[in-house]
Amino acid sequence: MPVASFHEYARNLSDDLHETLRSGQAKTLALEVDQRSVTRGQISGLLTFEDHSELHFREFIDVSQPEPKLAFAYHYQGAERELIFRYDDAAHRPTLVMYPHKHIEAAVAECRVPTLMDVIDEILKRREL
Repeated sequence: MPVASFHEYARNLSDDLHETLRSGQAKTLALEVDQRSVTRGQISGLLTFEDHSELHFREFIDVSQPEPKLAFAYHYQGAERELIFRYDDAAHRPTLVMYPHKHIEAAVAECRVPTLMDVIDEILKRREL
């Protein structure tokens, strides 16, 4: 659902993350919100799960744009700090022709731009296996 301000976007995201904590699906949350204007800002943080796996996330948002997520990274790693998967839109060297993309172990695949809650749902489904 479109939002009118970065503050509203950040509040909605914070509410979703805190609900994940309240439900017991995650253990701890560190969240940083850096509002840069009425429509722009950055959200970053760390969500830790009971098995000590971690989701590091970062979004740069401009809600005045048709696609408000200008840049993002969602890095999920295991308790031993090994990469499980990472979504991002970062430029690489050598250059990748895929934007956005998902890293899974040594492979890279094209993907759609996920929401943070899509990524959390993917993590929770993996943990159920």
